[in-house]
Amino acid sequence: MTTPRERVSAALAHRESDRVPIDIGGTLATSITSGAYGPLRAHLGLAPADPDAIFEQTQQLPYLGDDILARLGADTRAVAMPPELAFRPELRDDGAYRAWTDAWGATLRMPKRGGLYYDWVGHPLREVSDAAIDAYRWPEFETADELAALRAEAERLRTETDYALVGAANLGSGIFEQACLMAGMEEFMMAMLSDRPAAERLLDGITDFLVEEARRYLAEVGHLIDVYQYGDDVATQLDWMIGPELYQALIKPRQRRLFDAIHAATDAKLMYHGCGAVFELIPHLIDIGVDVLNPVQVSARGMGSARLKAAYGKDIVFWGGGLDTQRVLPFGTPQEVRDEVRRRIDDFAPGGGFVFAAVHNIQAGVPPENIVAAFDAAREG
Repeated sequence: MTTPRERVSAALAHRESDRVPIDIGGTLATSITSGAYGPLRAHLGLAPADPDAIFEQTQQLPYLGDDILARLGADTRAVAMPPELAFRPELRDDGAYRAWTDAWGATLRMPKRGGLYYDWVGHPLREVSDAAIDAYRWPEFETADELAALRAEAERLRTETDYALVGAANLGSGIFEQACLMAGMEEFMMAMLSDRPAAERLLDGITDFLVEEARRYLAEVGHLIDVYQYGDDVATQLDWMIGPELYQALIKPRQRRLFDAIHAATDAKLMYHGCGAVFELIPHLIDIGVDVLNPVQVSARGMGSARLKAAYGKDIVFWGGGLDTQRVLPFGTPQEVRDEVRRRIDDFAPGGGFVFAAVHNIQAGVPPENIVAAFDAAREG
């Protein structure tokens, strides 16, 4: 009998297995938000989740119970800090909002009524300049105790389960994204054109930090995980966000340096999370050592599943793209969801190289019966 780890390993090696492997909750972009998780548990007749057990604060991602993961057929598990040691921000009252400050000094807030996410509203750098960068205080790395807890959790999952393990050192975002979060998107994008030396200095500082963070993380768990996730959005749903020439000049060389460091520290496959219309980005990712693409936003321009598989299916694994989560999953009928899943599997699965997952995290308001229909159809193939 094929184990979940063997099933995912086959897909990563571009081989077919007994069925397409399934991921939900294995990464920070293939999970389910609190607003959808509670109704799903109630729909399945399961006990309510602990509202305080949040895996990722900004997107309000809960720790998914093994009961849900088993019911949906998940072949993966995330190597995450145990709930009792997970980061808990110091929330403060901000009028109609709850607010907190992240490790990088940015301010995030969420409406008290009806809020679903914490959004970045304040940036620690007021400008991209040598003076501002000189004065900036970089975040602290995880403590030895925190890294030991991650290692213990990875060792437990590796020895006591047969799931594929996914890890990520997530003290911040990707190289480009983190620069935008530190200075504000408008400020940083202007700096790339008006003060390139300062922009490059900021990018180098972020890259240095992420290289060291990955080194520390992988020294503890690199031999235990199957996939290492990194994310950096450089595209919108329609096109490049910054232009291919700026990506190639400023972002790609630094991503290459980071990815080389990751590959030197682990045999795990490298997953790149990049939303939007990334069809023209994919050759660059392959060139700098990316093995797996996520979330495979099939509703974005040029991102048809058949087109992606034909163009890049031999060179990269598609992890996601299992169904259109902007229209079909939230607004379709269960039968339309099943039909969509089967169509995407027909496009992506031949020859291996596909792990089924929704396009990014399942959002509040998605009917629970549609979530069940999607993952049941994926298991059936």
